[in-house]
Order: sequence, then structure tokens, then C-alpha cells
Amino acid sequence: MGSEIQFKGYEQGQGELLPAFVGDALDPADPVFFVDDVVEGLDLGAFEQRYAVRGEHPFPPRMLLKLWLFAAIAGVYSGREIARRLRWDLRFRYLAGDLRPDFRTINRFRATHREDFAQVLRQTVRIARAAGLAKLGRVAIDGSKLRANTSRHKAMSHRHLVEAEARLDDEIGQILAQIDELNADEDDRHGDGDGGGGLPEELQRRERRRETIRRAREQLEAEKGETLEPRHQKSFADPEANMMKTGEGALTYCYNTQVAAGEEGIIVATGVTTSSSDQAQLEPMLEKVRRNTGRRPGAVLADKGYLSEENLAMLRRQRQRALIAVGREGKRPPKWPRGRLSQAMHRILRLPWARDLYAHRKTQGERPFAEIKQTMRLRRFALRGLAKVTGEWDLVCAAANILTLHRAWAETT
Repeated sequence: MGSEIQFKGYEQGQGELLPAFVGDALDPADPVFFVDDVVEGLDLGAFEQRYAVRGEHPFPPRMLLKLWLFAAIAGVYSGREIARRLRWDLRFRYLAGDLRPDFRTINRFRATHREDFAQVLRQTVRIARAAGLAKLGRVAIDGSKLRANTSRHKAMSHRHLVEAEARLDDEIGQILAQIDELNADEDDRHGDGDGGGGLPEELQRRERRRETIRRAREQLEAEKGETLEPRHQKSFADPEANMMKTGEGALTYCYNTQVAAGEEGIIVATGVTTSSSDQAQLEPMLEKVRRNTGRRPGAVLADKGYLSEENLAMLRRQRQRALIAVGREGKRPPKWPRGRLSQAMHRILRLPWARDLYAHRKTQGERPFAEIKQTMRLRRFALRGLAKVTGEWDLVCAAANILTLHRAWAETT
């Protein structure tokens, strides 16, 4: 009754011998090993060609690609965070070996190789097909709005753009007049010599600001054309991003991301557009599916956002079997469509076999977005500009394919 309770020994300052190899301290089922094996088998010739023979030895692109792919799977999209994890996260240390690149090197790799990530995605598709996945009996094409790396606080409406540009023109004119008056006064007192010194900082700052506003205004006018209204906005931080309505109902700056998913959820094609409409993306996505897989899909499934008489005529010319909704799923029955081809599609979708086939669209087409936004926690792009965002999206989708492949492999072992 009077004996004291004995707890396990506990001493924080006690030294400990770690395993000789970092990998021995990790769970053998951790996806980090699968990422390592997959990237070791990739052809990275396009990556290596971008490095110079002379100069300081660069960090291996294979190692940096492993870091970014595994970081995406772990929900990390910041170069600074990856650099921090190289100090304490054994999984990142395992991939990097004895190298410790700083965050600038890590970020520069993603920006430099943005065009090469499409090849990485294409190779993950081929790996999946060799493993019996990425079947193309039916391919679902879908789009989702993903937030851009900007906000409405870094934007200005067309009306305010015009007003700000006119105001800056006036301010610059006043400064130039003051400079001319000051120069004339100095010439009268000191002679007509070259005083040097260049333009004052105040003038340079206003001219830079005016040029930024002018470019944003011209880009907005070119995009909207005759539909331009004074309330239409353009962001200064990312001029290529546009206002779109997200799935949560928020109206903010986004990019419209596209995926084409095979039967097992493997992403076989990707796309990014600055338009909120999906209609113009159907034909390019089909072409990317054929380019990435070497064959055409057995059947294409898409929601109402891709419906148009032009798209249905294109599918008929290409003899591509497809089912495209003529109404919103889960809503009241759609009205009778106007176009002849849309009416034919409406009749087809009422057939039992078509309803059964189209029922796969929601789970198959939206699964990759659920995986990327929820499991991989990508809610906002880190880069800015359509070209960089497209590369980032290819990288994330390649990581999503590797995660799907890892799960399939884990189920069979």
C-alpha cells in the first residue's frame, strides 16, 4: 500500500545512436520510398540539358524533383518549408541524402523546369498503364477553379485604372514642369552646364506605377473586348488570373484547372486556362489524352460545362463516343435543349445504358480534385502567371498519380 509507483526512466539529455541509414528509421510502407523508386526510373534528360557544364556543380535535378513530388504528397508547397524540413523531417532528409539545398535553390528548380513537369506527368501515366492502371475505356474530363496567388486587395477596377492613370499623368507632368523650372533657374545662375544626377526617385516611382497600371488596363480591355464594364477588375500581382466563382461560392481570382481521369483515377491529361468557361477545353484535353497515352478514349464523360453544338460536332467528326450532360446533375430535369445535336444527346442520356455509364462521371472526374484539394491540401497556387501555374499544376498532378500508384501497389503487397 505504501510502495511508490515506478515509472519508466526518462531523461531528455540522454544521447542516442540513430540507425546507420536514415531509411531504417522510417516506416517501410511510407510513400517516400515509392517516390524515390519512381523518380529513379524516370528519364530526366530534359531537366539535365538545362544545366551548364562549367561552373559550380549544381544540385542533382533528380533529388530536387523527389523533394517537390513528395512535398506535394505531404501537402507542402513552399520552398522555405521544404528547406526547414530538411533539418528535422527524416523523410525529406532521406530523399536529399547528405545535401541541404537552400530555399532559393529549391524554388528556382520549380520555376526553371516548369515546362519539363509535363514530361514527368506523361511518364507517370505510362508507368500506370504498364501496371495495368489508367484504363481508357471511359475517361472523365472535369474542371475546377483553384485560387491564384493574389487577392482582390491587389486589384483595381477598369474605372479606377483609367482614373489612376490620368492622375499619374497629371502628377508626372507637374513634376516635369517643376524640373524644367528648376533647371532654367539654375542655368540662369550657373550657366548652361550638365548638372547630371538623373531623374528624381519620385518621378521614377510614378512612371513605374503608371506603366504597371497601363499594362493592366490594356490587358483587361483586350480580354473583355466589347463586354468590358467599369466594374471589371485586373490584379497587379498576377495579371493573368481572372475573377471566378469557386466551389465554395466565393468570387475571387482563380485559374480554371482541368483534368482527364482514367477509370482508376489516374490523371492522363491536364490543362489550365484563364477562362471560367470549360467549353473551349474539351478538344484540347482530348488531344492531350491521345498524346500522353498514344490512344483515344473508349468513351468520354463530361458535365454540362462542356456542352455546346461546336463540341458535339467536333466529337462527331472525330468519331469519338461521348456523353455530355445537358442539365445540372442532382437538379430538376433539364428543359428541352435548343441545338439539334444537343437534343440528340438529351435523348441518348435517357437510355438506361447511357445513364449507367454516365453515373461514373462524378466519382471518376471529381476524384482527382478531391485528392489534390483535401489529401494533398492544395488550395492556392504558389506561382504567378499562366506558364508557371501550368507547370505547377503538372507537378502536382504527377504527384497525385504517384500517390494513386502507391496505394494500388500497397493493396497488392
